[in-house]
Amino acid sequence: MKKVLLVVIDALATRVVKPALARGDLPRLAEIVSAGGMNDACLSSFPSITPAATACIATGRYPHQHGIAGAFWYDRDRKKVAYHGDDFWVIVNQGLANFFHDFLIDLNYKRLRSDTIFELVERSGLQSCVINYMWFRGDVEHQVNVPLLLELLPGVRFAPRIKGPAVCDVADFIRSPHAQTLNGCGGLLRRFGFHDETTGDYLLQLSDAGPLPDFTLAYFPNNDFESHRVGAVSALPVLQRVDERLGEFIDSRGGLQQLLDEAAVIITGDHSQSDLEPEPADREIDLTEILDGFRLVAGGADWGEDDEIMACPNMRTAQIYFSPTLETNQREEAAARLREHARVDQVIRAVEDRSVPDRLRFHVVAGEQRALTFHRAEDPGPGLLRDVHGNNWQVEGDLSVVDAEHTGDGSIAYGKYPNAFERIATSFTRTTGDLLVTARLGSEFRISATETHPCGSHGSLHFLDSTAPLITAGVPEDVEIPEFPRIVDVVPLSLGILGLRDRAETLKREVMIRPD
Repeated sequence: MKKVLLVVIDALATRVVKPALARGDLPRLAEIVSAGGMNDACLSSFPSITPAATACIATGRYPHQHGIAGAFWYDRDRKKVAYHGDDFWVIVNQGLANFFHDFLIDLNYKRLRSDTIFELVERSGLQSCVINYMWFRGDVEHQVNVPLLLELLPGVRFAPRIKGPAVCDVADFIRSPHAQTLNGCGGLLRRFGFHDETTGDYLLQLSDAGPLPDFTLAYFPNNDFESHRVGAVSALPVLQRVDERLGEFIDSRGGLQQLLDEAAVIITGDHSQSDLEPEPADREIDLTEILDGFRLVAGGADWGEDDEIMACPNMRTAQIYFSPTLETNQREEAAARLREHARVDQVIRAVEDRSVPDRLRFHVVAGEQRALTFHRAEDPGPGLLRDVHGNNWQVEGDLSVVDAEHTGDGSIAYGKYPNAFERIATSFTRTTGDLLVTARLGSEFRISATETHPCGSHGSLHFLDSTAPLITAGVPEDVEIPEFPRIVDVVPLSLGILGLRDRAETLKREVMIRPD
């Protein structure tokens, strides 16, 4: 058995990494690639947005199983808005106390419906470690250290203890014994420790503490923030700093070969980022304007008695919820308005298939004319299309809606919306909106309480939002690295390296099964 070091770099984009490696701008990553390899296209989930996608990496499950529907959605079971973005007025509407409690407690212990890799690893008798990842649920109790500035906020309360893996270093809030002396790495200016420098410091202190845990996940968040601000290409200096910090860690282990003798290294991103139009008027898709005349829920607030529609922007995807009192013709009018907007790309819905229990049919419309309906078929057969992951699809309508085509041998090939059928089919949960809406390149959704980002964004099915590299080194020869990797493949790959082959194979088989 070999150990595993998994490094997740938020918004790691292949279109940035590949040329940077060729130019020599990322020398330590290049060293790792030379010792192993890199696949250019590790595909994100849909929506390709941090909370949902990082949950896929933490569980090996898609949103329809792990229950995290995006960054902004309505939890129908709990009758409560879930918001994990950065819009000030949405946070105010939700309430500061709710926002912080939701982040530290509800997300991991109430909203996340699938086991984390930390739970899978430690229940198999191995030790795991999390560094700065938003998904940290485990079985070992840890004390929560509340930063003084947050303690002073009125109405904000934190649970005194949480359960995580054996080694749990999460920003300024949770520190394992080896990191208790770490000072000055977080605070207000460094997002209370959710910062690359904190991650790098924790990694070095973990190295100084002795042998690595069997499984370690280290998360570097800064690239996403900077890519939103200046664009993915211009954010390269952030990746270069991550490269340096990883180099420091590698040197602390005695060099790359000595590290690889101890552990396999996996590096990937949760999604990537595409570029937005520079002028707000050209990039903003204002859902408040499109749905004018309907009574919309205020951003971040829960349903009011007279509200008709809740719109939850998730950057380049939006979730649209209809009140049960809204008539069918009104729902169709709202859908038509969205579909006809010049910068809306696709309008997607899921409906129950009355002929087959528990099966959903998915409808995708683009513009006023093009439409597509599809569903998954259990067994191959005439007229079905098969994708590279072994899924069979019954399809009716215009494949150009998802930029796909028949290859002539019963297979399907995708263009700018890679793995679209699987990603759509696994995006709909009990908490997903009645409609999912995507934006054309260059645009982002907003409502009155939210703002768009100035340069970079993500969230849609488009490959520029969804494609990260998968870098691996030190993987044992008897462990198969996926030829067409997805972020949900990272957990099975890690479990296989750790010798937990049965659990890995179970996850692979169940990735498309709809939950009860």
